[in-house]
Amino acid sequence: MASVVAYTKLMLIQRIRKHTSNTRFINDEYAASDREIMLYIDEALAFNAVGQVYAGAKVLGTIDVPEGYLTTYQLPALTQDQITGAWYATLPQPPVSLPLGYSITRAYFANASFGLSQDILPIKAKRAAYRNNMPKPAGAEYRIVNGDKIYITANDGTPLFNMPVYVEMLNTRTSNINETLNFPDDAIEGIFNNVVQKLAQRYGMPKDIIKDNIGAGNTTQKQ
Repeated sequence: MASVVAYTKLMLIQRIRKHTSNTRFINDEYAASDREIMLYIDEALAFNAVGQVYAGAKVLGTIDVPEGYLTTYQLPALTQDQITGAWYATLPQPPVSLPLGYSITRAYFANASFGLSQDILPIKAKRAAYRNNMPKPAGAEYRIVNGDKIYITANDGTPLFNMPVYVEMLNTRTSNINETLNFPDDAIEGIFNNVVQKLAQRYGMPKDIIKDNIGAGNTTQKQ
């Protein structure tokens, strides 16, 4: 089987640079860095991904995150807050603006000794206190997300020190400019067009400006 060419974000940046260098709106002061263009790409990726999810919901009647956008991460080992006693880890980024259970689609423990755990149940932060007074399955954990922190609690009070946690989530941030594009091929064109449009606005595409009290230019009409 032939190997598949890996498209990277650097290649997308080069494509954008090549396109904009052949347009009229880029002047001599055009000095967009790779980091700046990468910011536009990440912004366009989040906008397109969330928009595609909601557009699909209008057709299918249910929310579903396309698999091409999902990435699984092993988080740093859980640590315990010394004041609240909560166990937490840092996510690669704050989740995108999707309902609970869709911005982070899965979370679970896994190691060589015990294998894969049951999925960690999500719960809204505002309902955590109420849930503490409800019956819960023995051994089941639940998670609360606050910014880029994920808090995990074992219902039976089991310590979670150094437990390896995996999360599957929609990632829109770039950690390495040479990383493979983490979105479907059919999304590339929309993201490309979005970034080119933002650069055109940023660097001033020529516009027709109407000025009062200025006489008309050359005309073929007889006076």
